[in-house]
Amino acid sequence: MKRTIKSISGPSTIDGVVPGVRGQSAFPNRELKSMNPFVMLDHIGEQHVGADYFVDGSDSAHPHRGFETVTFLFEGIMDHKDSLGNQVRLRSGDVQRMNAGSGIQHGGDFRSDPHSQLFHEVQLWVNLPAKEKMSIPGIFNAKVHDIPVYDLEHGKIRVIGGAFEGLEGPIRTIQPTRLLHAISKQNQKMTISEIASDHNMLIYVLKGNIRIEDQEISQHQAISLNNEGDHLDLELLDKSQVLIVSGKPIDEPVVMGGPFVMNTAQEIDQAFEDFQAGKFGAVK
Repeated sequence: MKRTIKSISGPSTIDGVVPGVRGQSAFPNRELKSMNPFVMLDHIGEQHVGADYFVDGSDSAHPHRGFETVTFLFEGIMDHKDSLGNQVRLRSGDVQRMNAGSGIQHGGDFRSDPHSQLFHEVQLWVNLPAKEKMSIPGIFNAKVHDIPVYDLEHGKIRVIGGAFEGLEGPIRTIQPTRLLHAISKQNQKMTISEIASDHNMLIYVLKGNIRIEDQEISQHQAISLNNEGDHLDLELLDKSQVLIVSGKPIDEPVVMGGPFVMNTAQEIDQAFEDFQAGKFGAVK
């Protein structure tokens, strides 16, 4: 059985998340509140920012607790620093998974890609079940050459997390997910198969236009899918890119408070108290 469209939603504007680069949020917004277990998808760029583009992140440190971030750096350079003492440079095509767990602070500098002079990034928040919300924080970085690629006639699918057509992505979130990045050079039909029956699924159009069920869907729109079915047929039109994400939902209350995602308002209050008491460490 084939998965079908449940809803199509547009983005809300979030300019200023990365200074000087336009941004849009696929969710949460008025049209699409969430996509359990995913609680946020922010899309920064794609934008030509020039060879001299640089954002000094010395004052950008901020805290998180209770979820994981997956940062897809499609174009650009990001120098990540965190309160665990990690200092990592991510380049175009790299992906980072960060478990905020019980609490972490992070920040960093941003630069354009030295060849294309573009900056383009997505950050996806993946909720943690209650038993993992106070887990030990940490990061994992996948370099572009670590990410397996499934070749198509006129494009490719980067298998970032989960399994696809015998390939296994390097990003492994605590809550089970599959994370695919599809890219076309010209019109390309594809089938996304082996969709887990208990996974919610979302398609986000990064660039260009796509077609599902004879319906054309444009850049920056998000498509949520009905849960029945184990495969999806879609077509990328011309030079297009999409994120295809699916994950096992968490049957627990979700309370978001700024940079924290917990199960109750009291836990959000405690997170702010712990942060103000210095329990999240410092970025040096």
